[in-house]
Amino acid sequence: MKRKTLNIVRSVGGVMCLVMLLGLNSCDSNKIYDENIAIADNVWLSDDIKTFEFDITDTMSAVNIFVNLRTTTDYQYSNIYVFLYSEYPNGTTNKDTLEFLLAKPDGEWYGENTGTVVEFKGLIASGGRFSTAGKYQFQIQHAMREKELPEVIDVGMRIEIKED
Repeated sequence: MKRKTLNIVRSVGGVMCLVMLLGLNSCDSNKIYDENIAIADNVWLSDDIKTFEFDITDTMSAVNIFVNLRTTTDYQYSNIYVFLYSEYPNGTTNKDTLEFLLAKPDGEWYGENTGTVVEFKGLIASGGRFSTAGKYQFQIQHAMREKELPEVIDVGMRIEIKED
């Protein structure tokens, strides 16, 4: 009798785990791409270019594109400049210089602060559509004056379907 009860408990536990996993997955159903790349020793070198590649099949949905950045609370600047290199499926390339304000003049961080880590999501495009299906590549390089930029934990990109 104990064996049957144990099997039922295992089955119910397995079903609950599956339901929880499906629930977690559905919370981020508008995500198309989301990747963050760690910065070695939390010091971003100016020649350390982070590359993000992904395939786009949906050219009808409006999207939001973000640059993600995680720093420590010891990051010494209130902003960061980055170069964004873009390569599209048709071979067209582009280079943009972007500035992200990370802190208010009084020093309060704009991003989400958890202990000594601050997470920023910088919106760089909203409501546009990918014009061509295929492989896209974006590269991000810091464009600050210093060769070594300390207290940067990781950098990333996120593309999501824009909610109405």
